[in-house]
Amino acid sequence: MGTASLGVSLPKEWLEHYGLKHGDEVEVEILPDYTLLIKPSLSRSAISDNCRVLRYDDNAPNESIMKLISLYLNGIDPIRVVCGNYCSSFKEKVYRVIEKNVVGLEVVDEGRGYITLACLADASSLPLSKVLRKMGTLIPVLLRDLRSAMETGEFLDMEERDSLLDRLYLYALRQLNMVMSGRLLLEKTGLRSMSEAIPIANLLKTLERIGDHIVQLHDWFTGARREGRALNNVITALDEIIPVAEMILNGYLVALKNPDKMLSIERTVSELKTVEERVRALDLDAVPLVNITRIIAYLMDIVEMVTDIIVGREQEGVACGEGPIEEPANSQRSHSSLRYSP
Repeated sequence: MGTASLGVSLPKEWLEHYGLKHGDEVEVEILPDYTLLIKPSLSRSAISDNCRVLRYDDNAPNESIMKLISLYLNGIDPIRVVCGNYCSSFKEKVYRVIEKNVVGLEVVDEGRGYITLACLADASSLPLSKVLRKMGTLIPVLLRDLRSAMETGEFLDMEERDSLLDRLYLYALRQLNMVMSGRLLLEKTGLRSMSEAIPIANLLKTLERIGDHIVQLHDWFTGARREGRALNNVITALDEIIPVAEMILNGYLVALKNPDKMLSIERTVSELKTVEERVRALDLDAVPLVNITRIIAYLMDIVEMVTDIIVGREQEGVACGEGPIEEPANSQRSHSSLRYSP
């Protein structure tokens, strides 16, 4: 340590884990609370060439699918699949399924008895913050398509459309895992701090679950149409939920980037309660009733999660001031709770 600089001692176990030695570069990130996050340089071959081997068993293709997705979610690149004489079978049984369910995983090399896969998607071109907005934009489109199909009777491949939500969800989780393991800089995802990782993961899962409920509604509709059952009340219920879904998914997810555009929480909670009351007043079968009310509950969860994230950001570095606390002008009114359960 010289007079013009300061040194930081790094734990020996950490250095050995990443294969670092004297003179190697590390990356230092200043977090919003001014703590320092030290990571191995992303340009190091030890980090970028993070290869793993997966041995393919042709009698257990589902196991290979799950393990490949797990490696993908953990940000492993590249993945070498040792498939022996079954490489063609691997492509047909596993890879064709995987490529429909994840973003960017491609075959980059093939040899005798092996196939190498790597994720070619660049986080900087599709950061996690943009993935959230894309998922939020897609859900009202799925709801409108479902409503149109019910009215016109047209065929709709809803599972194929929902698969895009699933792909975006898994890609976003991959980015979160890479940030947590130090292989992706936080700033490239659009997040503000590591403390947002868990609430963002919950938010992503909530959006993905809404897509699942839309698929279940479509499956019910397919059977109901075949049986010649009336759909008018379900269409009416969708007419109730679509505008409020668009309002929340557009308004609140945009607020993550621009808090000034945050919608009124009181108005949002009131509208959700009103929509649920109207839906429950309709004579709906159990399946559409359960799925539509669950979507409403998930929309409320989104309001809560986005509020938690924004409030957490506002409190960074803010301490309680001194002096008297002023009572709000309307302090005598009763306050409704944001934590709303249908």
